[in-house]
Amino acid sequence: MIEVLIVTGPLGSGKTTAVNRLLKREIASHRRVAVLINEFGSVSVDEALVAAERPELAGIVNLINGCVCCSLRQDVVAALAAWCGQPMAERPERVVMETTGLADPTDLLDLELDPMLLGRLKLAGCLTIVSCLSPLEHLHKRELLRRQLALASLIHISKADLDPSLALAWEGEIRQAFPHIPLVQSRLGELPAETADPWLGDLEPRPEGRVPNKGSSFAEARSFTLRWDHPIDPAALESLFQRPPPGGELLRAKGLCMFDGWPARHDGSALWSFQVADGRLEVAPLPTPLPDITVPQLAVIIGIGLDAQAWRKALRELERAPLGSRKKVVRASPSTSAGSSAAE
Repeated sequence: MIEVLIVTGPLGSGKTTAVNRLLKREIASHRRVAVLINEFGSVSVDEALVAAERPELAGIVNLINGCVCCSLRQDVVAALAAWCGQPMAERPERVVMETTGLADPTDLLDLELDPMLLGRLKLAGCLTIVSCLSPLEHLHKRELLRRQLALASLIHISKADLDPSLALAWEGEIRQAFPHIPLVQSRLGELPAETADPWLGDLEPRPEGRVPNKGSSFAEARSFTLRWDHPIDPAALESLFQRPPPGGELLRAKGLCMFDGWPARHDGSALWSFQVADGRLEVAPLPTPLPDITVPQLAVIIGIGLDAQAWRKALRELERAPLGSRKKVVRASPSTSAGSSAAE
């Protein structure tokens, strides 16, 4: 049977970094491994990050504009069934499933019982990633986070190198709430050598730390995407996220771009990725994509109650068009309903 590992956790916790690390280890062990990525938005950024880092994968499926635990459930089943139906020599031995940070993974526990997957698939475990830079009060105020932690067979506290004292505080609170779940801190994206294997998890229901399933913030959140035509001013990008447009709560921002005035690197690529989580902007080089992969310049913004028009205008103003070229102008458009996505 194909083994499936669920990777979950809040927006911006470092799931994609953990997924790339998992995939690298599986490939080094000469296993055929595939990845299923779920993003809340109309365009996938994480797919580009994974595809650029791991071209040896046995397969990549990207599900956007919804959530694998509800609206995209049948798409998940279809993707897994397709892999299960491949010849033995081509079939992935393992699949890493990265959920959106707004997903409740408890609704994925019965995948093994789906008629299309029965006897063909095994849920190996659930790895939950939590950033120590998130406010500690989220552990007590956000029911979705508690469900993501309660389900875990292994918990990683990420970004511990950036604030060791906060990492210790998170560890103490989580151990008190969920004493039977293994937990480890990651630093600079790396884990201690003796870290437990997430593929040896146990997804039996646990009573401790459980909270009633009253729904998540998924229905309240919305995302929108803006595609850029020109390089971006890096200083202006930093200023935007230091002083964002007023109104609402920014949950997450990420994107792919070229920076005005920055030359191509030694590998020939001029592409960069950026991530915004817990009030921090991080920029990293994006390797040169494969010849058959086109990587657009874009920004994905996820939040609750955001002024989409103000954000689109601010993002468009980051462009630095070459002399004589024309820039797009953002025009007012009807707002979309809560939980929906829009793209320009």
